[in-house]
Amino acid sequence: MLKKILFFAIITLSIFFFVSGIYFSNSKTNDTVDFLSSTYDNQKEPLIQYLSDTQEVISTNSQSFFKKIDENGTYLTKIIQTNKNEYVSLAIKGNQYYLYFIDEEGNIRKEMFIESGQVSINDFVFFNNAFTLVGQKNGKPYILNISNSGEMNWSLVINYQGTLNTIKNTSGSYVVGGWVITNGNGQAYISEINLTGKKIWENMYGRDKEEQIVDLVIDNNRIIAAGTSNSNPEKQNDLLILEYSREGILLFSDEYGYTTFHENPNSITQDNEGNIYIGGYLATINEKEWKGFIMKISKEIEQKDNLEVEYFETLSIKSLSRVEEVKVYNNQIYLLGVCIDNWPDYDLFLRIINPNGVLIEQKIFGTNDQELIYSFEILPAGEILGTGQVKDSNNQVYPLIIKTDSSYGIPQKEKP
Repeated sequence: MLKKILFFAIITLSIFFFVSGIYFSNSKTNDTVDFLSSTYDNQKEPLIQYLSDTQEVISTNSQSFFKKIDENGTYLTKIIQTNKNEYVSLAIKGNQYYLYFIDEEGNIRKEMFIESGQVSINDFVFFNNAFTLVGQKNGKPYILNISNSGEMNWSLVINYQGTLNTIKNTSGSYVVGGWVITNGNGQAYISEINLTGKKIWENMYGRDKEEQIVDLVIDNNRIIAAGTSNSNPEKQNDLLILEYSREGILLFSDEYGYTTFHENPNSITQDNEGNIYIGGYLATINEKEWKGFIMKISKEIEQKDNLEVEYFETLSIKSLSRVEEVKVYNNQIYLLGVCIDNWPDYDLFLRIINPNGVLIEQKIFGTNDQELIYSFEILPAGEILGTGQVKDSNNQVYPLIIKTDSSYGIPQKEKP
């Protein structure tokens, strides 16, 4: 009898330690990864370049991360989703421009050299299995179309002094916006380009000073552009709204602003009903103080020849703040930007509101370094994947990639 009891006791203890081992081996904390390092030579392959086998890529099983990448002098701006679990971000290193291919774990899987020299790239889209990028080359508006393997398909230089700030694609063309100089004045510029780089139409809007388009949205019947105008007695930036037909005919224009502030939009988006949301920041005349804002415009745009503004709200997020990008997802409005309490310690903020402007969630992330965020995508499970930069105490700049969990958190990186 005693032998049987000892036998069953041994079996029970063995099962306990076996199950415990499985449990503890799968119960890992949500550690974040702070640093990635690589050893590849940026100049080895000028058009397409895969990360070399010597690169050390540290990944994590956690649902969120806050990654500073060991590429001194480089930062990441716009990010877009191209395929399932593949995201592409514009990387800037001095006067060199690259596309970094990133997975949902924040690992850079490959990079592609775009161009360098007297060129700047401000925005891009992925459509028809190709990347189309816009900016400026030799002081003129510039469009570049390359294949997904890095080969140039076509390019277009628009014969004005100026630059392109934004690009959106339709089912069979691209619409670009920015500014050009005509008759000595800066004018808002918009154009539609076909898939082979031929101009379909163009339109310029100007008054007596400077106007420009910063961002735009397209639906089936119209194009809405947001920008700035300083053609006013105070010569300060007001928010400029332009509505065009799909054929490029200007249907409506108006400005919105306060006499004691500059209004600077950074991003525009549209919900399923056609309502317009614009995010950016307003600054005092000396631009030493600034506050983020979110603005909602009715889908009808105008009422009695005036802009139909449903609300314009400034954001009380630390002492200084600005919205960098706005997106609509599942009938919620997502704002991502930067904020500061103690200069120059930039932190990141995520703010989620409903269409009426009611706060749903707000998070602030950061370390003792300066973190800036420029763009983000919303993953299928609701996580936020964003790109930007980190500047350390030695004023060295590195790329930054962040990802929240589905509750919008990043453990150990959240601030009050």
